Amino acid sequence: MRTLSPPSRRLRLLTVSAMALGLAACGLSGPPPTLYVLGQPQSVATAAPLDGDRPVIEIKPVRVSDYLDTTDLVVRGPDRIIPSQQGRWAERLSVGVQRALAASLGARLPGLILTTQPPIDRPARQVLVDVSGFEAIEGGSVILTARWTIADGASRQSVVSNGAQVTVPLTTAGDAGVVQAMSKAVDELAGHIAPGLSNAR
Repeated sequence: MRTLSPPSRRLRLLTVSAMALGLAACGLSGPPPTLYVLGQPQSVATAAPLDGDRPVIEIKPVRVSDYLDTTDLVVRGPDRIIPSQQGRWAERLSVGVQRALAASLGARLPGLILTTQPPIDRPARQVLVDVSGFEAIEGGSVILTARWTIADGASRQSVVSNGAQVTVPLTTAGDAGVVQAMSKAVDELAGHIAPGLSNAR
């Protein structure tokens, strides 16, 4: 025959269980992560306005290596990728690179209209970027490796095809320092791409 536990013992067991669940919930909650975006706050056209005097340049979706194309803000350690516990990207990395690149190119080439969406009419040029590496190295620098193709908007034929590796030192600690260096790396990549668009008509 099963013996029933005294009420006081059952009450103690329930109390301990409730406390354990409460502590677990506190550990899981915590403050929300800080959300970051690449680049400086600049105006970028998301749909190219009608303007017959300025050629339209379409920045196509940027391809980023699968293991990097997340919202995780990561740093590469000696033998592993370390995600930040306090910070995250507000958008997938590929989306952030596309937007920041368009903003930086637009600032460098004020005579052109930069858009990240397909324009109504055929653009003068299309820019296709493939990012094979974009990482912050723990205690070192940010390294961005990319190739790009500038294609004629009408014929879709390649006009320029090139690549570059950009290195930016990490001068500030923490997530903010990583974001700052990665934003600068995208801006420097735009500096490599911009000359190929200067004669767009």
